[in-house]
Amino acid sequence: MRLVVDTNILFSFFRENPVRSIIINAQLIGLDLYTPEFAIEELKVHKKDLVKYTKVHTTQQLDNIFELLPKYVKTIPLEVYVEEKEQGKKISPDPKDSPFFSLALKLNAHIWSNEPRLKKQTSLNVYSTREIMALVKNKI
Repeated sequence: MRLVVDTNILFSFFRENPVRSIIINAQLIGLDLYTPEFAIEELKVHKKDLVKYTKVHTTQQLDNIFELLPKYVKTIPLEVYVEEKEQGKKISPDPKDSPFFSLALKLNAHIWSNEPRLKKQTSLNVYSTREIMALVKNKI
C-alpha cells in the first residue's frame, strides 16, 4: 500500500513509539511511504520542538535520526507532483495540507495522518495511525 505521510506522523518518528516501528518496518509489512520534500524542511525548522518532544540530549542525536528518515520515507520534490497542485488544493480540507493531497493524487496513494479534518473529504482515503496498526497487525 502506498501512503503519503504527513508532517505530524513524521514528527512522531523521532521518538520510540508505534509510528516509528511502522515506518522502520514499512517495507517488510507492505507499505511504501512518501512525503513532500517540504515536510522534511518543515521538521528542520522545528528542531527545538523536536528536541523537547524526543528528549534527545544532543543535536547530533537528532541529526542522526534525521539521517535515518529518508531510508524509510521517500521525499518527493514539488516538480514531480506540480500538475496535481490545483486538484490537491480543491480537495484538501486545509490549504496547508494540500501538498500531501497533491502528492497522493500523483502517486495514486492514500494519506497517513491523525488529523480528523482530513477525513472530511471523499476523494482520498486518510488512515490514522490506529487504522494503520490494525492493517499491519501481526506483521511487526
